[in-house]
Amino acid sequence: INNIQYLNNNTEKKPEEDIKKAFIKCAAIEIYFSWLKYKLDNPTAENELKNGRIPDEFKRIMYYTYSDYKDMFFGTDITNENKIITIKKNVTTILKNENNKKEEDKKKKDEELLTNFWEENKKLIWEGMIYGLTHDLTNETEKNKITDNSAYKDITKLTPSLEEFAKRPQFLRWFT
Repeated sequence: INNIQYLNNNTEKKPEEDIKKAFIKCAAIEIYFSWLKYKLDNPTAENELKNGRIPDEFKRIMYYTYSDYKDMFFGTDITNENKIITIKKNVTTILKNENNKKEEDKKKKDEELLTNFWEENKKLIWEGMIYGLTHDLTNETEKNKITDNSAYKDITKLTPSLEEFAKRPQFLRWFT
């Protein structure tokens, strides 16, 4: 979350690109370390990954992580921690600063800014998570196989899709 907390300083001077980079980096780092722990607890997981398949249990972890980042972005995380509230406020400030540079008739409301930004970047956040997962793989063929098998467009076709899962209220996700 350090990359996201970076957004807390001088928000009036940060470009939108910093939001995207922060969320992608944080999600990638979290998945990277989650995978290290997961494969310690599940010795066959590494072979499954090298064969181009993310273990179902770990894919579930990735769904939760993606959903948590969406909650952080929109400020809907039910922990209601000050950090989460501050993240949403700062993201909104950065997006508003960019929005204020536009002509009056092209300006958007805060929630619309957040929704549009998430829609434009959610795929990149997922791809960052895949990058974090495959970071230690040295065989490009293995990396590409995982990337191809876990493309955002394919993940959204599963039941539930990544987006359907992320739309569930956080409290209800805990029961799945």
